[in-house]
Amino acid sequence: MFPGGMELGEEELEAVARVIRSKNVFRYYGVGDGPKETTAFEEEFAAHVGARRALCVNAGSSALICGLIGAGIGPGDEVIVPAYTWNATPNTVLACGALPVLAEVDESLTLDPTDVERRLTPQTKAILAVHMRGAPADMRALTALAERHGLVLVEDVCQAAGASFEGRRLGTFGDAGAFSLQFNKIITTGEGGVMVTDRDDVYELAIDVHDCAGSVRRGAGLPRFPGWNFRASELVGAVARVQLTRLDGLLARMRANHAQLADEIGTLPGLALRRPNDRGGDAGVALIAFAQTPDLARDAVAALQAEGVQAMQIYSPDTIDLHVFAYWQPVLDAIAAAGRPAPDCPRTLDLLERAIHVDVSPLCVGQDLEEIALAFRKISDQVLN
Repeated sequence: MFPGGMELGEEELEAVARVIRSKNVFRYYGVGDGPKETTAFEEEFAAHVGARRALCVNAGSSALICGLIGAGIGPGDEVIVPAYTWNATPNTVLACGALPVLAEVDESLTLDPTDVERRLTPQTKAILAVHMRGAPADMRALTALAERHGLVLVEDVCQAAGASFEGRRLGTFGDAGAFSLQFNKIITTGEGGVMVTDRDDVYELAIDVHDCAGSVRRGAGLPRFPGWNFRASELVGAVARVQLTRLDGLLARMRANHAQLADEIGTLPGLALRRPNDRGGDAGVALIAFAQTPDLARDAVAALQAEGVQAMQIYSPDTIDLHVFAYWQPVLDAIAAAGRPAPDCPRTLDLLERAIHVDVSPLCVGQDLEEIALAFRKISDQVLN
């Protein structure tokens, strides 16, 4: 769908040109003082989401690693992860030396707090909540759960930049939040990411994680962590600053389009919309409805595609999709190597196999929405009933 990517234009070109003309493409040194685009973006992004600190990095995965390690996650720890998310989420847990423990999602397609609590062990150190397909997880329940058990809470906001829960921007509920600026995300720099936190200790360790010379650059002495080079360039910072100014407008258009489709499709026989944890806080990037059986979902998707709607069945056993835990081979191998039983999340698979997914583009106009709604009405009459 590429919401921010479709809006790349003259302002981004001028921002990149400004950096090139300065010859300062590296954020920490260069010719003269330079424009300091990445630092400015961090300040602007933190203010936009309501966090004290932001660290711009080269990918959403890097932001997750910085947040997890910054909050103290390491070897021997277990981290609860939803069984439905992009495989980068559990992979970052492995990168920290910890072990992912997979939990079910519920009808919101985000972590089921009840199942999270059921899977806690003495080794559980953190919950990694994912705001999947732009929808906020139940942060009231997950925050209370983390506080009750003394757990770290990290938010993966990579698919939900700008979305909120009960009036508060996602990414600011836990110890750290991670955002992606990859091309398929709501705002984009092609590749890139941001970690946010209100904790100074998390931020300071994250600097060392994202830059093997980070502590020296900030005058804090020798590094405390064998860091990587996850740094973002000034080019990323410059484009990100422009894209950030587009975020609220993109959200407003997607939310309006989503609301119109939900009103028209939500009452159709044979379909049940994904349950919102906060209807107004959803980014509106996707409309997801459940059919009564996997076969009906498959047939409905085929019929929608025949009508020109780019629909998909979220999970089909014969199609590899790295959003589904069944295909996370390195994660499954690590769980087996730790002597743990294979992940068992049947409810997640059932929901995903019955789920019909349609992207909601900010470029959609009234006629586009009417045609999508008409196609759903047809499949409700002809396929689902």
